[in-house]
Amino acid sequence: MSGETVIDIGTVIERQQTTRFGVLLIVAMGVMMMTEGYDLAAMAFAAPALSRAWHLKHGVLGPVFGAFVFGTMIGAFVLGYLGDVIGRKRMIVIGSVVLAGFTLAASRATGLEQLLVLRFLAGIGIGGVVPNAIAYTTEFAPKRWRATWVTLMYSGYTIGSSVGGLVSAWLVPKFGWQVVFVIGGLAPLVSSAMLWFAVPESIRFLTLKGRHAEVARIVARIAPGFAVAPQARFVIGGASPGHAHEHRRDGSLRLLFAGRLRALTPVLWAVYIANSMALFFLSSWLPVLIESVGLAPRDAALVSTMFQVGGTLGGLALMRFVDTRGAIIITVLPLVGTPLVALLGTGLPAPMLVAAVFLTGFTVVGTQFGLNAVAALVYPTALRAKGTGAAVGIQKIGAIAGPVIGGMLMSAHLPVERMFFLGAVPVAFVALLAFALGRLHRRGDDAAPDNAQTGAAHVA
Repeated sequence: MSGETVIDIGTVIERQQTTRFGVLLIVAMGVMMMTEGYDLAAMAFAAPALSRAWHLKHGVLGPVFGAFVFGTMIGAFVLGYLGDVIGRKRMIVIGSVVLAGFTLAASRATGLEQLLVLRFLAGIGIGGVVPNAIAYTTEFAPKRWRATWVTLMYSGYTIGSSVGGLVSAWLVPKFGWQVVFVIGGLAPLVSSAMLWFAVPESIRFLTLKGRHAEVARIVARIAPGFAVAPQARFVIGGASPGHAHEHRRDGSLRLLFAGRLRALTPVLWAVYIANSMALFFLSSWLPVLIESVGLAPRDAALVSTMFQVGGTLGGLALMRFVDTRGAIIITVLPLVGTPLVALLGTGLPAPMLVAAVFLTGFTVVGTQFGLNAVAALVYPTALRAKGTGAAVGIQKIGAIAGPVIGGMLMSAHLPVERMFFLGAVPVAFVALLAFALGRLHRRGDDAAPDNAQTGAAHVA
C-alpha cells in the first residue's frame, strides 16, 4: 500500500463549522455583490433625471437598458467559462474592474449612442461576476448550508440595488444624474481590492487543478482540527488523481446536457428566462411607471426601492427551505407574485402601493435568489462556473426582452394598468416552470455529484 495520503475535499468541507472564515467569505462576497447590484439598477434610477436633462421622451432609453443586459449575457458566458479555466476569484476581480472602468466613463457620456456602448461594455464585467460568485460560494459551503450561503451572499445584490434609490432621491437633485455612475464606478474598485486580499481561490477549483499545497493552507483555515499529512493529495468525491485529471480535460459545454442534466438544464434555462423578463421589466421601468400614477420623482424612487428590499427578505425567507425541502419550494413565490404584479397599476393608495411593491419584490426577486441557489447545486465542480454562467447568461434573453418591450409599450402610450397586467404573465409561467424544475431536481441530487458525467457514484 502506498504511503501517499489522499483526502476527499468534500469531507473536509462537510466537517467545517460556521467559523470566522465562513463569515468572512459571506461578508466579502456580499459586499462585492452589493456593488454589482447597485450598478445593475444604476441606469433605472438615473433614467428620470437623465431624461429630463437630455429632454428625452419615455421609452427612448429602452435600447440602453437592453444593451447593458446584452453585455451581461456575453460576460456570463465568456467570463463564466474562463472561471472554470483560470479561477473563480480572479474572474470576479477582473469583471469588477471592467465594470468600474466603463461605469465611470458613463458618467461623462454626452449622448445616447455613447451611453449605450459604455453600458454594454460595463455589462460584460458584471455578467462575469455573478456566476463566478455563485460558484465560488457554493464550493466552500457544506451541503446542509449551500442555498443559505448563496442566498446570504446574493442578498448583497439586492441591497446594492436598493441603495440606488437612496442615491437617486437624495444626491441626484444636488449633483445630477452623473453621481449615480460615479458611485457605481468607484465602489467595485474598493470591493474587488478587499476581496482579493481577504479570501483565497475556490478550494474545489484548486483541488480540481491539482494545486495541493494551496488547498492544504486553505484547509488549515476552514477546518483547523482536520489533520493533513505532509505531501497529502486532495481529490473531489473520492476520485483518483487521474480521474480528477479526466474531469479537467473533459469539461466542455456539451456536458451541460449529459445524463441527468439533459432535462434539468433546459428547464432551468426556461424558468430563468421567464423570471428575468418580469424582474428586469420591473426593475428597469418601475420608477418611471410609478411616476406615471401620480407620485413625485423622489417618492417614486423611494417606493421603487421597496422592490429590492422586499426581494432581499424574500430570498432570505426562502433559503433554508431550499436547503431542507428542495427546489420545488420555489414554486410558492411566483404563485403569490402573479396577482401582485397585476395590482400595481390599479391606482392603489400610496400606503397600499408601497406594500404591493414590497411584496412584489419579495416574490419576483426572491424567486431569483432561489434559482441562483439551485443552479449552483445542479452542476458538478468541473462544470459549475460554466453551467451557472450559461444559466445566468441565457436568462438575459428575458432580461433584454423585459426592458425593451417595456420601452416599446411606453412609447405606444399603453395604459399603466395594462403594462402591469402584461408584466404578470411571465410570473405565471415561472410558477409552472419552477414546479417542473422541482420535480426534476430531487432532493437527493442537491449535492450536484462531481462524478455524474462519468457514470461514477453520486457524491455529496
